[in-house]
Parts: sequence; structure tokens; C-alpha cells
Amino acid sequence: MKSQFIAIVLTLALCSCGASSYRSSFAQASSNLAHPPTNAEGPWLGTWVSEVNGHSGPLWCIVQSSSDEPGKYDFRYRAGWGVLKFGDYTHTVPAKLGKDGSLALSGEMKLPGGLGIYQVKGKLTRETFSATYHSASDHGTMSLKRPAP
Repeated sequence: MKSQFIAIVLTLALCSCGASSYRSSFAQASSNLAHPPTNAEGPWLGTWVSEVNGHSGPLWCIVQSSSDEPGKYDFRYRAGWGVLKFGDYTHTVPAKLGKDGSLALSGEMKLPGGLGIYQVKGKLTRETFSATYHSASDHGTMSLKRPAP
């Protein structure tokens, strides 16, 4: 199980070549964020924690309506773990923005390298992002909030 988790992290780390691109996108999304936010779209900052082994790390996410797939949202993540530090990935899921600006998150994606399916469920309000994740070798929680203005 530990080797599968390390393989996932290594795969995500190999995807981290666009680190400066992600940082730039996150900075732009943060500067464009209305205060107070009007809906769940935009930048998020927090942590993930594994309930299997206690590992944790920083987590960033930029949420936006998908330009390629109407009725879906892109969750563009940057996750950190251990000495390997960072991996970037985008998870596109069907979702509907509520009248109160909230967004229900429920979807799955195929992990690269034949590492299986990753599922996520949660809810975003204008100010909070709380979700759970599950894969064959790990499960845990994600807790994020809006970055400081």
C-alpha cells in the first residue's frame, strides 16, 4: 500500500513541471477574487490529510467553470507531500452552482500510470471548501479556505 501511495505521489510530482504557471494562475485568481466572494469559484488554500497513514500536506485549488465542457467545473489542484513536494492536476466534474453561490462536488477521475480511480465528494460555499477523497490505496479529507486578500 505504501508503494502505491509513493507511486501516486511520484506521478503527481512529475506533473509539477508547470509550477511557475500554477503559481502565476493562482496569484491572478487571488487578485481577481471579490471580497467577499460572490460564489464558490476562484482560488482556495488549505491542506489534505490521509486517514490511512496520517500523511498530510499543503493544497491549493482554483475552481472555474469548464470552458471545454458546459455544465462542468475544473478543479485545478496543486498538492504537496514530503520531500517530493508538489504535483499538479485538474479534475473536471459535473456540478451546478447553487443560488447561494455554493457548489456540490462529486466526481471521479482516472489516475495516470494505471493507478486506479480517484473519487472526491464535498461542498464549497463562498468561504469554505470541505471534501473527502478516496482511491484504492488511500482516503482522507481536504479542508480549504479563501486566500487572504
